[in-house]
Amino acid sequence: MVFPGAAPGVSAADVASWTFNPPPGWPVPPAGWQPPPGWQPDPGWPAAPAGWTFWVPAQGAGTPAGGTEVVLSLAGQSFTVRPGHEARIGRAPENDIVVSDPTVSRQHAVVRAGPDGWELANVGSAPTFLDGQQVTRVPLDKALSVTLGSADGPVLRLGPAPAGAPQPASAPAPAPAPPGWGAPVGQGIPPGYAPGWPAGPPAAQQGGDELTTALRILFPVQSWLHNSGWRQGLRLAVIAYALLPLIFLLVLSSSSDLSAPGWAYSLYVAPLWAAGFWMLIRPPEHLKKREVLIGIGIIIWTLIWINVVTITINDALPTKNGIGIGSAIVIGINEETTKALPVLLAGLILLKTRNVKLDVRMWMFLGTIAGLTFGVAEQAFYTSNDIILINIAKSPSEAVTAILAFAERVFIDGFQHAVWAGISGFFIGMAINYRRRRVQLILLGIGTPALLHALNDWLAGTSPWLVVLIQAASLLLFLSYTMSAGAIEQKVRETPVFRGQSMIMEAIKFDQPPPR
Repeated sequence: MVFPGAAPGVSAADVASWTFNPPPGWPVPPAGWQPPPGWQPDPGWPAAPAGWTFWVPAQGAGTPAGGTEVVLSLAGQSFTVRPGHEARIGRAPENDIVVSDPTVSRQHAVVRAGPDGWELANVGSAPTFLDGQQVTRVPLDKALSVTLGSADGPVLRLGPAPAGAPQPASAPAPAPAPPGWGAPVGQGIPPGYAPGWPAGPPAAQQGGDELTTALRILFPVQSWLHNSGWRQGLRLAVIAYALLPLIFLLVLSSSSDLSAPGWAYSLYVAPLWAAGFWMLIRPPEHLKKREVLIGIGIIIWTLIWINVVTITINDALPTKNGIGIGSAIVIGINEETTKALPVLLAGLILLKTRNVKLDVRMWMFLGTIAGLTFGVAEQAFYTSNDIILINIAKSPSEAVTAILAFAERVFIDGFQHAVWAGISGFFIGMAINYRRRRVQLILLGIGTPALLHALNDWLAGTSPWLVVLIQAASLLLFLSYTMSAGAIEQKVRETPVFRGQSMIMEAIKFDQPPPR
């Protein structure tokens, strides 16, 4: 059998060991596709990057004769690793292959010579996937593709360099394809193939429709639809967050429930705050199924406890004529206990049933989730009244005040509670991990944010500027713990004051973070 484009004497077995490597933005060709004589790329497809490797060893093909180097390609970048050298992949600009995707580590992976030959090693905190399975080390005895950061992340192709292929380090990059997609000079053409596609008249010249060709180039819909970037969570989140306010306007405009806008927008904002807290706290573990289930349990517990216990206690307090210092202290302890209790119970249950302790930063993050949940639920008791005040306002200043109060509840209430709950989560995590001072750490973890919370509520009606100072102090304390929580736990772990000299602590296994 003779394949299209093959020189005389090339067998089907030779051709089968190679596969066409489409440049970024090109649709993926059918398996085993070979360009027929006279074939030209669609003029609507983006131009192939200079030096693009159009042919790579087929998936599972063995190393070609003389192929002692490894070729890496990702999103138009190509790099060849020679024996005695290595290639680094990641977000940092000093890497040989630089990846812009935020899910990829700064120093994500390295290609190097191992004891059994070339290998790809995951050296960052973010994962690497091969065929949908997370891997830490992959032998490069054949061509393969891995995804970085997540199962739907950027695709890195690796394979042995073909014999006789010019290398980027010593050969100049070929000139860009001429207008009308003349024959590209692809590096690494399989043995026996012509050096490029046969030249032919561009499709636009054949049809004579220059306007159509120009529009297809400027609006490459087909390449957009096939772009793997649509599978990245960030782009999908941008679409959702851009359209949701318009959907709220259409759906809620006919609603008679005054709490509906508050619920809609507080739920809209809460995931953004959660993402921000994750980036600030930076727990060393990745969110796995276990942590997700714990977070869901914390949310459910908090919502139930608020309605069964927290509101009952607060309603029994004498607050009709304002919140006194005594009532403020009770409210602070009541509400901070509501947020801290599910975190404490989750940690103790995990410790008793699995003998596992999470890093204190993970408990701190889970504390912020309890705080966000509390704030989202609490706003419903206030935003309805704010909407009524907007409607009955007798002056522009009254309306503005009510509007600002509504916005504060929707956008900031969850954040404020999450900051206090994050501080509490830090101490709760320490109490879970270090039993000797568990009671003292729990009391300190609830008492510190409860005091800040009480001062905030007590001063809210009389000294608004002092409330700003209390909030600033809360933020500084929270942010300080986000920067030093890991270092503090390391010192606590080494100090007998907290852990004592008992060897029992050595039997408890901490979840170790992945290598960075």
